[in-house]
Amino acid sequence: MRWFFVLLVAVNTAFFLSDKGSISLESVTFTPEDKGNIQLLSELGLGGTKSLTKEEASNRDVAAGAEKRACLFLGPYSNKDEVLAGRISSGDVKLFAEKYERSADYWVYLGPYSSFNEAAKVGAELRGKRIDNFIIRGGELKNAISLGVFTTEERARVHAKGLLKREYSSAVKRVAKEGVRYWMAYVGLEGDQSLKDIARVMEKKTDNNKSLEKKSCNLIASYQELD
Repeated sequence: MRWFFVLLVAVNTAFFLSDKGSISLESVTFTPEDKGNIQLLSELGLGGTKSLTKEEASNRDVAAGAEKRACLFLGPYSNKDEVLAGRISSGDVKLFAEKYERSADYWVYLGPYSSFNEAAKVGAELRGKRIDNFIIRGGELKNAISLGVFTTEERARVHAKGLLKREYSSAVKRVAKEGVRYWMAYVGLEGDQSLKDIARVMEKKTDNNKSLEKKSCNLIASYQELD
């Protein structure tokens, strides 16, 4: 393709110069350096500038605005009363509640069974073999039989293997324990004076349990704002 393009350039040049005076095609020569420097526009990435649609332009502007935002987070506070008591008077500082995983237990269980009565029969059989158990009355494991709750998965697996030797094939499920913690948050613009002023006020409220950090503003979307 490139050599064909070079040939066309040579022929056009010959015709053009023929109007000015006689010239043969043989006199039009290219050095290796010239040949190497000839490139198509598509190879240079100069095939034209793509215009943005309204949606693309809007997304670009939103992204640019998001890059300028800065979010300060003070906390965590352990309870709602504490964060309300320490509230900064500025209306631009918001209070948020965040759910998080405090810890997790590992349940060893049989079932779930189709009904409470069916689970009760299996539970009675287990007690007859001196295997402690209780029937789970609600939730995802309703009518399953709990055979033990452990703080580590390793201990739960060991217990399940022991039950398997007694011909009971049990399962292990990780059950998270959720907690709630609270934050003060301020959304401002990077480099803005008000951001610096609020940061100084919030810094005075830090202690051994609470710190002031600049974090992603996207976190706020997952928090529940307090009244």
